[in-house]
Amino acid sequence: MMSNEEWDRKMEFLVNNQAQFEADMIELKAAQKQTEKSLARAAEILASQSTIMFEAFKITDAEIKELKESQKLTNDALQKLLNRFDRHLSEGHPGLEN
Repeated sequence: MMSNEEWDRKMEFLVNNQAQFEADMIELKAAQKQTEKSLARAAEILASQSTIMFEAFKITDAEIKELKESQKLTNDALQKLLNRFDRHLSEGHPGLEN
């Protein structure tokens, strides 16, 4: 059988452990709230960046299409000029002299 002193020590040990557990739980809950806030902010930033990137990709895509069309028009005009020059030479007209 335990003496009163042993019983008191065991009870004090259990009470101290319970108090420490409660303090640790309070710290964990506070840390969890901070983590949730940080994650929510990161998600907001990520969503914002995704929107910005999507808009930038749309602009870039439009610019690439415009450049391709411009290149096609330039190539078509150059081909027409070359055809005219070839025709000019084939009709017996002189070419460029060096």
